[in-house]
Amino acid sequence: MAAETAAGMDPATARNRARPGLATVRGLLLDLLATDDRAGVNAAMEEFLRLY
Repeated sequence: MAAETAAGMDPATARNRARPGLATVRGLLLDLLATDDRAGVNAAMEEFLRLY
């Protein structure tokens, strides 16, 4: 979020854009804790980063 606001983005917009990424990472961490499927979680994160 800091990079976006430093580049001139409105802080509220930067927070709104950061929220889906944070939610995804938290969900994937919970998935990892519940399943211990590191390969699957890593693959999902790579796909998220590709789309994001």
